[in-house]
Parts: sequence; structure tokens; C-alpha cells
Amino acid sequence: MKTYLNLKEEVWDRNICSGCGACVAVCPVDNIYFKEESPIKFLCNQCACTIEPVEDIEHPVSAEFCKTVLYDVRCGACYDACPRTEESHIPEVDSPLGRILKMFRARAKIPVKNAQHGGVVTAVLANAFEEELIDGALVIMEDRWTLEPESYLATSKEEVIKSAGSKYQWNVPILKALKDAVMNRKLKKIAVVGTPCVMNAICEILTSNNDLLRPFQRAIRLKIGLFCFETYDYDKMIKILEEKGIEPWKVEKMLITKGELKIILINGDTVKLKLKDIEDAVRTGCKVCRDFTGVTADISVGNVGSPPEYSTVLVRTSWGEGFIERAYRNNYISIEEGVDLDAIKKLAELKSKRAYKYYHSSTKRW
Repeated sequence: MKTYLNLKEEVWDRNICSGCGACVAVCPVDNIYFKEESPIKFLCNQCACTIEPVEDIEHPVSAEFCKTVLYDVRCGACYDACPRTEESHIPEVDSPLGRILKMFRARAKIPVKNAQHGGVVTAVLANAFEEELIDGALVIMEDRWTLEPESYLATSKEEVIKSAGSKYQWNVPILKALKDAVMNRKLKKIAVVGTPCVMNAICEILTSNNDLLRPFQRAIRLKIGLFCFETYDYDKMIKILEEKGIEPWKVEKMLITKGELKIILINGDTVKLKLKDIEDAVRTGCKVCRDFTGVTADISVGNVGSPPEYSTVLVRTSWGEGFIERAYRNNYISIEEGVDLDAIKKLAELKSKRAYKYYHSSTKRW
């Protein structure tokens, strides 16, 4: 029987954890958790002395209270929910873009303050709440002053609109909130918004035959994947911004395009950072990811391939098509033809090649 020790050996010790939080969410005894302390040296505000960092850990840790290890109780939920184990069930795809039923560019027709791009994800979720198609949505909520993100369970149209504009470039264990949604609040119709690694974790949960994952399987209704080349450690990126003289509260938007991180400030100015110059802030686990668009999602959304203020939408399943169609018919989103698929494919292939190169150059093979 697999336990967290197998997860530790195959994923944590090899430093390929995605940080999605799936193992934390599904552990029935709260044996797995994330250390919240910053791994970065910083200066004390009171006396300017240097405070040494705690160990830089990019994966969860164990409280050493696994009932399978201690008492031989059947579980294995954490292992079966992880998308990076040797036995993961992520389906192989013929194309780096995966299955696409329909593609178009779109934007919200409802007011979405602080929308990162076209506000499509927010509008689709808002319509789903309005029609009671969902009763919860896992999203990121961001402190507008510090930019610090957290996993957030929105349970209303108003709450999901409030979360709009949060920056998914930060690495956040989005699925941490799944336990609260399913086990505590007993929600039955949950949408999950996240990067490709999050979509892959949901895919693992939905395809598992582990009985302890059944409640999560029954509760997850919609998967919205976000285009993602890589995510950044919050503390490390804030340090980089401060070195550039950029205070967090001055940042309006952040987006990755053409080998650069574009930081758009609230005064309209734009600061561009070359991705190679901020590589140290990238999570190591991102370097083994081959998925740019979220091929296991119902709907994939991103800014690549469409003009500014629009979102590119790739509909992958009939289930996802239904959510898009209802949002469109209810006048929550507008839809237009014209997506630069080659631009998306180029980045998808580049990410896949990077993962292949990292895999074969690393001594910590997986």
C-alpha cells in the first residue's frame, strides 16, 4: 500500500513537487501540511538585523502521523492524488495543446474590476453561480497591498468577482481549500481554477479508484485551466521587485509574454524583466512540467494568442462547452473568432522541450 513515504521518495525528495496542495487537501488525518515560513533572508524592521531563513522547502512536510505507516490503516489518498508520482495517470496527448473542441477569443460583458485579461474566467464563474450550476469555486485571493496570494473558496457571485485580477504567476497551493469545501462545508458543485499542475491533480483525483477520494470526485464539477509557463515564489519575487524599486502596492498587472515578465503599474508605466534574470524565483518543480495550456481541463484560458483585453479560450470537453454556452447566452461574455494558435503552440513546445532538457540533465531523475 502506498503512503506519504512513497510520495516523499518519488516526488518531494526529487524536488519535483508542483506545490498544488492536493496531498494536503485529501489527507484524512491532516498529516501533511505546508511550512508557511519564508525561506528568504530579510531585515528586521525594528533594528535592521539580519534574520536567518528557515530551510528552503518547496514541498509539503509530514507531521509523522500517517495511520497507514503507524497502524496499517488503508489510505494512500495523498499518493493517489499527486500528479507527479511514478504511477500518475495523466493521459498522453498527441499534440502539445491537447484536445480542442472549439477555440475563440472572448471577454467579459459584466463589470470585472482588476481583470487580468478579458475577465472571462470570472464572468463564466459568475454566471455559474447566478444559475446555481456551482456552489463553490477554488480561486486565488490576493492582498491588493502586499500582493500576497492565498487559496480561497468563493461561495457566491460577489466573492468570485472580488477575487478577479489575482495573479496566478505566484505559486499557491490552490487545492488546500478543497478539504474545507468538501469535508467541512459539504459543497457538491465545485469549480476549480488553476494552472496545469492543478488540473493534473484534479485529473488524478477524478480517475482514482481510492475510496477516500470519492467525496472529492462527487463534488468537483468544472475544471478551468490557466495557461502557465512557470510560477514564482512569492517572497523571492517580492525581493526582486523591491530591488527594482517597485513596491507591491504599485503593481496593477503581471503577465508573461515574449520571454519577458511585464509588470504594469497603477500609474500606467510598464517594467519589463527578462525571464532569464528572474529564473532563481521560479519553483524547481515547474521545470519538469510539460503542459502549458492545461490539457486535462474542461476549459483552458490564457492571454497568449489574443489581443490585449481579450482571453484565448480553448474548450476541451462538452461539459466545458456547456458552461461557456450558458455564459454567452446570458450575456456574461462576448465571443469572437481569431486566435493565433501558432503562438500558443510555440510556447507549449518550448515548455515541453525545457522539461525534457531538465529531466535529462538532472541527477534527480523522475
